[in-house]
Amino acid sequence: MDLESLLRLQRDEPPVEEFLASTGGALVHRDTDPSGLYWAVLQPTDQARRPFIAKIGWSIYPHRPPSLLFATEVGGPTADLRAWPSAGGYRAPNDVCKPFTAEGQALHPEWATGPSAWRSTGNPFLYVIETVHGDIDRSCGRRAA
Repeated sequence: MDLESLLRLQRDEPPVEEFLASTGGALVHRDTDPSGLYWAVLQPTDQARRPFIAKIGWSIYPHRPPSLLFATEVGGPTADLRAWPSAGGYRAPNDVCKPFTAEGQALHPEWATGPSAWRSTGNPFLYVIETVHGDIDRSCGRRAA
């Protein structure tokens, strides 16, 4: 990750941490993780449900959407269906086919323009986290398996 992307990402981290903490989650970046890789612990509003662990990888911030996968634990593999939400566009264990992910944008070149185009203004990191949290809550915190 280039220095400019890293600095912008670090600038946008605190609101992400605050949002996740307010919902019972957390943002994790381990010393062994490459720059731009985060693990978001997303607690569904239904506190009886186990939290989800999102692996979020930024390449160029804020100008490109992140890769988004789900793991069973921080640092864990992303192939376990039980780690993935049962939400529309979340295609466990392969990808999240939504306009706010690198995988979705790669699969749908038509999303590069128009209402589905990636927007790099504001705090894109917070936008992604709030959107994923909302998707999880709309599926009532259910899992793919």
